[in-house]
Amino acid sequence: MNTDNRYDIVRQVANVVGALFQVVAGSGGVLLLGLDIGQVSSENSTLVVPADYAFTIWGPIFLLCLVYAVYQALPVNRQSPLLRRIGWFTAGAFAFNGLWEILFPTRQFLLALVVIVCIFTCMAFAYLRLVRDIRRSQLSLDRAERWLVALPLGLLFGWITAATLVSFATTFVALGLLGGGIGEAIFGVALLLIGGLLASAVIVNGKAGPVQGYLAYAVAVLWALVAVVVNQYDASILTTGAALVAAVPVITVLVRILFNGWSRQRESHTPLSPDAST
Repeated sequence: MNTDNRYDIVRQVANVVGALFQVVAGSGGVLLLGLDIGQVSSENSTLVVPADYAFTIWGPIFLLCLVYAVYQALPVNRQSPLLRRIGWFTAGAFAFNGLWEILFPTRQFLLALVVIVCIFTCMAFAYLRLVRDIRRSQLSLDRAERWLVALPLGLLFGWITAATLVSFATTFVALGLLGGGIGEAIFGVALLLIGGLLASAVIVNGKAGPVQGYLAYAVAVLWALVAVVVNQYDASILTTGAALVAAVPVITVLVRILFNGWSRQRESHTPLSPDAST
């Protein structure tokens, strides 16, 4: 077995183990160790935390990550150039995510913040490498890669984008650096507006990639912003308004990209008129 092939197998195994680890660390932590992420989050509630129902998104994220892990582990995909370029980053994101699910409920807030930034960084490299490779090669992914690679990456990256910004507020509250009032509200507004602009930039950059990727990313971000509005409209008019404002550029760029893509597709299927063919 040559060295490249050995590294490929290690990468494939790392993704499978990481995908399983993040599931076990979340559910197993509650059942075996009594680690309750929701309880600790409630104890350090902020003006930007989404409503509880929003966290159900982890169900489809975990499922899609497992599907991706199985797909990339297939022998036929062992030497895939795309999976080679993104595989170590996805494996890192999965492993860090499982670690975060242990650190946060044990109230290791600073370490948990560092880890979630690492998750964001890994997912940013993985997703943007996917898009860049497609842009440079002028090639499109096949159907399996669109649904089993781009979709999981987009959904996880979108939710982690929102979760990372919320984690800054939660950590500052837990450490006593934010204690409510106008200061916390202004900080929350800044986080939400930064998140909206960042998400919009990712979507614009991702338009060269498959629609499954940037659409899943946008859905995850908007899911989080709507949940912030639902959870905070009685608590803070400032952060509620900021969440609505942050959603505007995300929706705008998404609709524009989808409309332009639909228009190009329609034009490509429009038959030439008799005059145009002469």
